[in-house]
Amino acid sequence: MMHEETNVIIADDFHINENKVVFKKDEYPLSKIKDVRVKINSLKDHAMRIATISLIVSSVVWTICPEYFGLFTAPIALIIGVLLALSTVRKYELQVEFQYADDTGLQWVSMAKTNKPNIKIIFEQQVIQILKKIT
Repeated sequence: MMHEETNVIIADDFHINENKVVFKKDEYPLSKIKDVRVKINSLKDHAMRIATISLIVSSVVWTICPEYFGLFTAPIALIIGVLLALSTVRKYELQVEFQYADDTGLQWVSMAKTNKPNIKIIFEQQVIQILKKIT
């Protein structure tokens, strides 16, 4: 459900009707959206994302590789994980608080991300439109 910024985001990428919010090819049922926000990621958020992704990549290598070989590949996997996380870091996120059907409950889900302040304005406009539909 998460959508990375692969090209320029424009207001026409968002469509809101009586039942759902659509961003490009992703659909979000309005009945499951409880809140919406534009999140400005801090250095702490970026550090947490980088640490989490790099540790996941490293632990997968430790699981797959034999012990002695893992000693050499795990640090390389950690560095690859850091680079992967850095490539996906964005300053602004349009997020919806989404109610899952299973026991997961409420979770903030990123609809779109950007580093550009002018696209943040589009996100803020979408927050207003979505809030009108869910409240």
